[in-house]
Amino acid sequence: MALSRMGRCASRAVVLLILWSAVAPAAGLAVRGESRARSLDGQGAAIVINGLGGLPEFEENFVDWATRLRLIFSDKFGEAVYYLDGRTQRKEEILKTFDRVASEGGDEVWLVLIGHANHDGKSFKFHVKGPDLTGKEIRSFLDLLGSRKVFVVAGTSASGVLISELQGENRVIVTATRNQFERQPPLFLSFFLEAAKSPDADRNKNGRVSLLEAFLFSRTEVQKWFLARGLLQTEHALLDDQGEIQLGSEEEAKSDLIHTGEGMLAAATYFSSPPEEAYRTAEARELSRKRQGIEREIEALKFRKQKIPVQDYYQELERLLVDLARLNEQITELEKPR
Repeated sequence: MALSRMGRCASRAVVLLILWSAVAPAAGLAVRGESRARSLDGQGAAIVINGLGGLPEFEENFVDWATRLRLIFSDKFGEAVYYLDGRTQRKEEILKTFDRVASEGGDEVWLVLIGHANHDGKSFKFHVKGPDLTGKEIRSFLDLLGSRKVFVVAGTSASGVLISELQGENRVIVTATRNQFERQPPLFLSFFLEAAKSPDADRNKNGRVSLLEAFLFSRTEVQKWFLARGLLQTEHALLDDQGEIQLGSEEEAKSDLIHTGEGMLAAATYFSSPPEEAYRTAEARELSRKRQGIEREIEALKFRKQKIPVQDYYQELERLLVDLARLNEQITELEKPR
């Protein structure tokens, strides 16, 4: 019976792989279609590092987020977007890229970390092939950038410790967790990416989403996600603005800064380009939002795979993929030329 059950799960996995290959391109079509290549204008650079995932299903999420971030930054910086795959590239290659970016010009530098990390009691460690990248090495890189504006988004577990290690003048540090004890893979980046295209994230309705707005949107949506499922929230994002203002603390609720962003570098820095209308019809736009919700459910399910029975995992994944395929078909039908 055990062998029979394993066989059924294996067969279902093959079927789901085929189904996923069919719906995944359509799910990402709007993002790819909206990306516009720009020539390198010298305004800055972005480094996106995809670290070790630990498990294949974790890596799927991390690679997907990294790919989408590269598209967003390519619209902002053109060719000055550096992607490093920590699954195959070692720390030495990362440090060489740090040196290269530090030697170039530009007004601002973005660094995004995606993957697993921990704190060994002495230092933050971001997991890549071979020796880990440490918080001290990241700090050394930021120091080389001098007075340039620096934006670090650490979408990793245990990332909260980076606030005190990296904060400084002309720097905004965003972390997916508030300390080293929040060790579960965070969903923060999933919502953070959604903010780049979501009208709901644009609080001041100026047609663009700032880093502050993306942070606030993601943090709020993470809270809603856990609350809706009756789960204990395992991640609490933080934002430090130039070592002077920190959002995510209890004192924040008393501050008007979360509404105005007055004096904050994060409020004056845009994460997204001016939005383009991805779909012609309001119905398609609404279905697109529902699709984003299903995609996030799939991401969260992958993080839970090791904690639930195999058969339950594949049954739930099948249900979500079928729902996703149906939504894609409906959107395609709505967007056909009339």
